[in-house]
Amino acid sequence: MKETYYIKNLEQLRVFSEPFRIKILWSFHGKEKTGKMLADEFNIAPSKVRYHLVELERVGLIKVVRTELKNGIQQKFYLPVAESFSLQKVASLINGEDASKLDNILKQSALSAMDEMRKKLADSKFTKHQLIQIPYSIALTKQEKNELTKKIAEIYSFLEQTSQRKTEESTHDYYLNITLFPIEEKLDKV
Repeated sequence: MKETYYIKNLEQLRVFSEPFRIKILWSFHGKEKTGKMLADEFNIAPSKVRYHLVELERVGLIKVVRTELKNGIQQKFYLPVAESFSLQKVASLINGEDASKLDNILKQSALSAMDEMRKKLADSKFTKHQLIQIPYSIALTKQEKNELTKKIAEIYSFLEQTSQRKTEESTHDYYLNITLFPIEEKLDKV
């Protein structure tokens, strides 16, 4: 299995960005699973899981790694094609697009990321000083926004390089979420 798979086109992005499919991809943790196993894990109908697995497989984000005959039924065991997924290759297609043109893909992805963060926070045991949280709204000039975008890109580059390196030192998993988007104030009609 690859460490990172780069989403290549908007169709893969559309399939990847459905919140439940992201939950499916995050649920594997390197262990192959059947649709039935996933349905039991999420406590939903197997047919719903099967639909999402077919979509993920169709665009090449998961694959069947083995099959097994059980009680006369052919079971398919799936794994994601990589440990993590990157939007780096489609960023140029996304940037500057109206989110509504992408069928709210970006908004759904952000909501799913926040839900995942909430779950990880609830499951984590850490002391106060180990959490860095900076929610912030700010007015920026175009130049300041471009500077900030460049710095976020540098952080992303650091993260990509770090995720590819091999080290003998002990490591610990962390969750990071950085989001930047313009806020449009809604004017109340009187």
